[in-house]
Amino acid sequence: MREMKDSGIEWIGEIPADWKVVKNKYLLSLLYSGGTPSVSNNDFYCFEGGTPFVSISDMSTVDYVLSTQKRLTGSGLKDKNLKILPIGTILYSIYATVGAVSELKIEAAISQAMLALQVNSKVNKSFYKYNLAAMKDYIFSNANGNTQFNLNAEKVKNFYFVLPNVATQHRIANYLDRKSSQIDAIIARQQEVIEKLKAYKLSIITEAVTKGLNPNVPMKDSGVEWIGEVPEHWNILKLQAHTQMLTPMRDRPEKLDGDIPWVRIEDYDGKYISASKEGLGVSTETVKEMNLKIYPVGSILCTSSCDLGKCAIVARELVSNQRFINIIPDSNTNSDYLYYLMLSNAERLNHLSTGTIQANLSRKAFEHLMVQFPPISEQKEIAYYLDIKCEIIEFSIRKKQELIDRLSSYKKSLIYEVVTGKKEV
Repeated sequence: MREMKDSGIEWIGEIPADWKVVKNKYLLSLLYSGGTPSVSNNDFYCFEGGTPFVSISDMSTVDYVLSTQKRLTGSGLKDKNLKILPIGTILYSIYATVGAVSELKIEAAISQAMLALQVNSKVNKSFYKYNLAAMKDYIFSNANGNTQFNLNAEKVKNFYFVLPNVATQHRIANYLDRKSSQIDAIIARQQEVIEKLKAYKLSIITEAVTKGLNPNVPMKDSGVEWIGEVPEHWNILKLQAHTQMLTPMRDRPEKLDGDIPWVRIEDYDGKYISASKEGLGVSTETVKEMNLKIYPVGSILCTSSCDLGKCAIVARELVSNQRFINIIPDSNTNSDYLYYLMLSNAERLNHLSTGTIQANLSRKAFEHLMVQFPPISEQKEIAYYLDIKCEIIEFSIRKKQELIDRLSSYKKSLIYEVVTGKKEV
């Protein structure tokens, strides 16, 4: 067993006796912070040509940046005096998704939400990126900001990294490249299965709420292109025919420490919604003062902006921000059936929003959506059937996700153990 020593750095712990600990600034030939030209000036941005402009969403979930959503004109570059960075530049997120690491495979400019890093001859670039990855869980002690963790260039320059000799760095990088590739391939396969399971679940829901459960029932043309044929005895009506709708107030309450949950899109997690994951809520006094709409138990809360088609059954009286529409079923409409009906219309809702800068549907769009209403007894049968079928599929999805989580955790710990020398390769 190799002789180890205390590195003196909390996140690193023990390292091999012949390894060094070095500040980041001594490993860099470039540390550069970008900027964002005013988005309200059309002269700064273009759809074709120009210079690719990297934002957090372009780099935070990929190993390599191959394209960007936005491009800058010459005027845009000049506005913030932005550099065009070469291929191979490392990108490191310092806002929002702090600690994300990627690498440019195109020449590009970057926003102020990340740093551009180039290493000197003392360090292997791949080994350096694994160093950044290894410390991701520990960087929050170096971050500041009240509502979200942020870093700055000065703090990043003073990060401590481990530094074995170049040959060892190269060997570690090759080992981790190989192992990471193997783990990533397994994760990718599991994610593909999850997406197929989700598509299968949606197809079962759509089939049941469109065709019913009896394959021998006489059918008729619904008269609605995206619905097609439905059982002959079903009604095709506007959604408002058997529901009422509430839209939330646009103002956010100043105080969010009451007992009535204040929910957001981030709080969606399954068929039911009953609480804010961050414990946000309003008081009855705030409800009265702001004339907030309280959504009743059994109503369906659907997103009307961003992630259209996402919905859940309200399991406890609550209020929300303005990104929702609340659909209250009447006595002839089953809540569970209505939930599945709205899920089946997700694609249609997104199609209705096509052409807008940000997906956003009005209350009127929901009210006038043509949908199918079987007799309520049949609605209950369909909902019960779908509860069983969907739970089986969701169980499979959870198992796949658990495997992905274990693999991701293993990959993270493997990188840490190898980069800091605790595991010899």
